[in-house]
Amino acid sequence: MTRSAFPLLRTHRAALLAIALGATLVGGCAEVPEIVLRQEAMSTEADMAMGEAASPVENQVIAPAAKEADMARNGIIEPVPSDIGQPTPQLVKQASLVLVLTDLDAAVDQVQSIVQQAQGDVLSLQDHRSPEGTAQQVTLTLRVPQAQLDTVLEALRPLGTVQQQSLTAEDVSSQLVDLEARLKNLRQSEAALLQIMERSGEISHVLEVARELSTVRESIERMAAQQQTLKRQVAYSQIYLTLQSPVTRVTPLRPVGETLGNTWEAATQSAKAFTVSGLKLGLWLLAFSPYWALLAVAGYGGYRLWHSRTTPPIATEADNS
Repeated sequence: MTRSAFPLLRTHRAALLAIALGATLVGGCAEVPEIVLRQEAMSTEADMAMGEAASPVENQVIAPAAKEADMARNGIIEPVPSDIGQPTPQLVKQASLVLVLTDLDAAVDQVQSIVQQAQGDVLSLQDHRSPEGTAQQVTLTLRVPQAQLDTVLEALRPLGTVQQQSLTAEDVSSQLVDLEARLKNLRQSEAALLQIMERSGEISHVLEVARELSTVRESIERMAAQQQTLKRQVAYSQIYLTLQSPVTRVTPLRPVGETLGNTWEAATQSAKAFTVSGLKLGLWLLAFSPYWALLAVAGYGGYRLWHSRTTPPIATEADNS
């Protein structure tokens, strides 16, 4: 390029810059539709993927709704579930059973075997025998898991003849809820007292907080023990079992002297009663004696009148002559 061309370039520099800028803008505008098309294609593919992923969920939601609509059209009412989330009642159960059987020793062994199979315990056993050896009674206190209570009772009944049986249940749900709430409040008080003790600097304040903390912890231990006792009673049920042998009642013979004395006393009582009855009869007759006399006179007069009318008169020979 010669020196004469430089003034020409300076003169037309603005025009050249305008031409270059216009070409750049034209090229950029040409590339914009391709970018927009790519973005639209990507967005379309993403929407299709999301639609495919959401379709099973929509189908799951729509299917029950369509099923309910069909049941409503057909007049079918689906039953409402009875379980509304209520807590299971906490029951303390106790049972008593009285059996009459002959071999009590063998029955005791069977009872222990039944309790062991149910993972229970024999808490007490008392054997009572009469001095004559004619009667025997065994009393047992059994503890079994509450879930095995009915099974154990069904296994005990065939051991003998059931003479008496009972079953009681006490609902302690409210007591357990109350103890749980109280324990929660006491533990919160314990934590607050510990924080106060850490911040306290004076000895008098520390001692006062320590006394209050001791009282709170004592209450916590007492209520926790009550809670554990109730839970143990709910988890395990007690059975009071009584085994009795059949007894033949024989009237004992009394001594001869006692028998004769009772007989003499009965005889004298009978004699006294007979004498009193005779005196009473005499008094009754004496009280009504005027009436009896009137009746006797009336009867005798009537008899005489009747006899005189029925007897014919007897004629004497003196009258005939």
